Amino acid sequence: MGEANKEEAEKCKQIATNALAAGDADKATRFLQKAKRMCPEDSSIDALLAKAAAGGTGGASPSAGNNSSAAPEGMRHRASASGAPTSSSASGATRTSKDGKQYTPEQMQLVQRILRTKDYYDILEVPKQASEEACKKAYKKLALKLHPDKNHAPGSDEAFKKLSKAVQCLTDAEKKNVYDRYGDEDRMPQQHRQAYQQDFMTPEDLFAAFFGGGATFQHHHYGGQQRQHHGEPAEAQRAQILQALPVLILVLLTLASSFASKDNGSRFSFQPNNAYRNERTTASLTVPYYVTDDFEDHYAEGTRALAEFDRQVEVYHVRNLGSDCDYQEKLMYKKVLMAKRRGNQEELQSARNHPRPACKEVERVKKKFPQIYRSAMYMGGY
Repeated sequence: MGEANKEEAEKCKQIATNALAAGDADKATRFLQKAKRMCPEDSSIDALLAKAAAGGTGGASPSAGNNSSAAPEGMRHRASASGAPTSSSASGATRTSKDGKQYTPEQMQLVQRILRTKDYYDILEVPKQASEEACKKAYKKLALKLHPDKNHAPGSDEAFKKLSKAVQCLTDAEKKNVYDRYGDEDRMPQQHRQAYQQDFMTPEDLFAAFFGGGATFQHHHYGGQQRQHHGEPAEAQRAQILQALPVLILVLLTLASSFASKDNGSRFSFQPNNAYRNERTTASLTVPYYVTDDFEDHYAEGTRALAEFDRQVEVYHVRNLGSDCDYQEKLMYKKVLMAKRRGNQEELQSARNHPRPACKEVERVKKKFPQIYRSAMYMGGY
């Protein structure tokens, strides 16, 4: 099967060479990409792709070039007037995606290269001995070309995600060690895979952390008026919304902390107010909460109903802690990334030690009260 692929790849290369000689860079690119898929280790294909991208006719023979230059002026004029594509127009012509956005052949080639490349070092085009700083530099160069706000070629979103994962892996010492040892995630043992897959930032968060609000790609239209964003690009703005989600979830959970009991009446709140002014404390976690004046009419002391009510309050409390923990961890990871970017070891250590009291409390509950923890995290309460 390997030999058959090589033979077919050679045929594609020959067709592409002839197409380059004829000035048809588009045809050459199509056959070279086909050859690359069948024989990815052939470096000569990359050289030919570069010629096709430049619109060159490096594959043309000297005689072909002489015949072309010797052609009468009238013939050359008629060929031009007939609309026959020249090498420069063939390679530089923009294309249009399904959603009507334009992209160049070079952008398409970059997307396809990223998508078909498995090795993270090859994606960033750095050697395996590359330093963390070299990996970051390579990411910044590629990210600006590949960002979906700029590159509209089909598959650019997936390629951007793949680039993000590659640089996060190779700039994290623990992840890099696991990757260097096992390579592809599919070959990693389960215990290593779970740890490896944790703590990856979204591509938008990562881009925003590297470039902040300084990268602007395009003009956006609002109500017929054109405004240029000098702040963060659209992806970075979405990243900020995503960062705020844990806080929003926490607020919603707090607002929903009054739940329906058997008579569908709201019976408690974590904060005192005019309606909830009688303080109580749960039995297991000693969580303070506030109830209405008629609470004991529905939940008498020592009854099973009161015990179940207490447990439900604790479930809501642990859920809130989980949302707080998510936010605190996300904040810590962002601080770590920024410290790594600046190369400040003292700042990096401080970021890693960023306090996460909610996470600490969740771990305590998980160890001492596993049933409550499972109810809060997995069972959705009673």
